[in-house]
Amino acid sequence: MKKAIGWAGQIWPVNGTTVSEGSDVDVYLQIWKEGVTDQTGQGPGISATLHYGPNGGPYTSVEMVYNTDKGSNDEYMGTIPASALDGQSEILFYCNAYDSTDYNTYLGAQDQNNNDPPFQINITQTLNQDVLVHFFLCFPPEGDPNYDPDPGMVCITGDHDELTGWGTGIEMEHPCPEYSPGFYQVSILFHAGDNPYVQYKYRDHDCVDWEPGSNHTLYIADWAPEWYVQWIDHWGYYAGDDCPPCGIATEQSTWGEIKSIYR
Repeated sequence: MKKAIGWAGQIWPVNGTTVSEGSDVDVYLQIWKEGVTDQTGQGPGISATLHYGPNGGPYTSVEMVYNTDKGSNDEYMGTIPASALDGQSEILFYCNAYDSTDYNTYLGAQDQNNNDPPFQINITQTLNQDVLVHFFLCFPPEGDPNYDPDPGMVCITGDHDELTGWGTGIEMEHPCPEYSPGFYQVSILFHAGDNPYVQYKYRDHDCVDWEPGSNHTLYIADWAPEWYVQWIDHWGYYAGDDCPPCGIATEQSTWGEIKSIYR
């Protein structure tokens, strides 16, 4: 008896992702079949299809292409073209896997957050001007179970090219280690035409170790050329007070002065 596809999933983007109009959306799916996808290269007889369309349909079907090996899985990629996003505030999609050796179709593949299909992509307008965004980070204080007395060089990374596209990241300033040893900050210039919805995380110990927990998110306001994130991120979402901030760029200040910008 021939073995069927054992699993398909790890779909990206996940349900609820926000993309900017005018851009293609690449969709990724992983497939596992024992003795087939765990070999080097594309497993014989395996294929995948991407289905997308507006809420309420109709759906368009596109054959996905083999992309790479992911451990014992084969990864496939398909593209939702920018033209499909025109005039839409959201679009839905799902993926199926097919095995031509036994005519078996795997339905119900989940995304990387274990959501069931179909998945919704939200569509937003792009930034209408360059915006300098100021980020602030606080590490857990002494006494917290996750306290680290020496996190080393700290970086911010994320889903935009300005954040190195989930790479090593951009080094953050440590402006006042004597006054506020857990406080870090960095200013990043995002460009006109960028997606204003940003997902990001931090890395410490010379920008090697990833922050635990889910991604941080923000929506950049582009009504001015400079924008201060109106909160201090907590490393790993630790519960507790903010560490005292001490600067905006190279200027010494207080958190009250940061807030006063918005009054």
